[in-house]
Amino acid sequence: MIYFITVVVLLLSLYIYFPVARKYSLLAGVNNRSSHKRPVITAAGFIFYLSYFIYMADCLVSGKQLMWAWFVGLTMLAIVSFIDDLKDVWFLIRLVAQTVAASLLLLQIGHDTGIEMTASVSQWAAAIMMLIVAVGLFNLYNFMDGLNGMLGGLALSMSVPLLFIDLFVFDARNFADAELIGLTIAATVVFLFFNFRTQPKCFSGDVGSIVLGYMMVYFVFSLVVKTGNVAYFLLFSAVLIEAGLTVMQRLFAGDNIFAPHRIHLFQLFCNEYYKSHRLVSSIYAGIQFGFGMILFVMNIYEMPVWLQNCILWPVFAVLCVIYLLVKRKKMGGHLLSYRGENSTTVKTVLTGKRKHSAKNVSK
Repeated sequence: MIYFITVVVLLLSLYIYFPVARKYSLLAGVNNRSSHKRPVITAAGFIFYLSYFIYMADCLVSGKQLMWAWFVGLTMLAIVSFIDDLKDVWFLIRLVAQTVAASLLLLQIGHDTGIEMTASVSQWAAAIMMLIVAVGLFNLYNFMDGLNGMLGGLALSMSVPLLFIDLFVFDARNFADAELIGLTIAATVVFLFFNFRTQPKCFSGDVGSIVLGYMMVYFVFSLVVKTGNVAYFLLFSAVLIEAGLTVMQRLFAGDNIFAPHRIHLFQLFCNEYYKSHRLVSSIYAGIQFGFGMILFVMNIYEMPVWLQNCILWPVFAVLCVIYLLVKRKKMGGHLLSYRGENSTTVKTVLTGKRKHSAKNVSK
């Protein structure tokens, strides 16, 4: 019943939000770095937070245990991210909010798993490392919000295997509330109905991508802490390959990694080589779904954890190499020689180099 109510509420809220967004120009404009061709309503990702608000209300009514630390962190991120969609929020404020939210998330996971923090140096070091990784994953997930269907496709490709793992691998023990994962799927399907189109009706904005990143980190960290199996991090496979390697590429190139750009491989495919947004998004979601289902099958048949890691991490490394080789080819044979954060397109750079070479030959 909660799923039906949630879907109805989310649909109604979007149909109310769309005319309000148009009236007050809550639109993602078109510029030389965007992948869309006309202004599109943004910040529609608030429906993800709304679905989790409904979950908390249902827990309150039914007497289920309330996850206050998780919800406070989620609410803080949603508010800051929604404001950031309306007007730019200083990155330091966003970083502080993300760090506090990640701390509350880890506190919730510790409570869920019965882990008590002691004065142990190793335990605190592990907690600090997890905090850094969590904040990093929030932002990597946010960086993936660039094409029609990309964010929703990645969310769905993670949530479905997570639900299978929760229901069939953990059985009655559950690493997370299956209802919470189910609501994530329901909200994602509603969002994709408006976003997975040739001309999208809306974009999620930071409020959607950051909230989804927070939730995926909560689910995956819960799995890793409860099982000790780091292979579950590969549920983020497409995010780690695309966003992670692009961040490293930009760092080596001396760029500001928080500045807008168009050198993600999916941006190159769509903006410079005119591939379908929905096709590219589906390929990325398919890769991530594949890793998720392989992990599900491995664990349903109780494959040893060490063997899972020995198989999956080398496969992940091979995919990273393939990604870099393909990207290098699409960027004209180089990865670091481009105009950085001020470039409009990589193709412009390549065209300029060809013209420059032609002039030298004519001389």
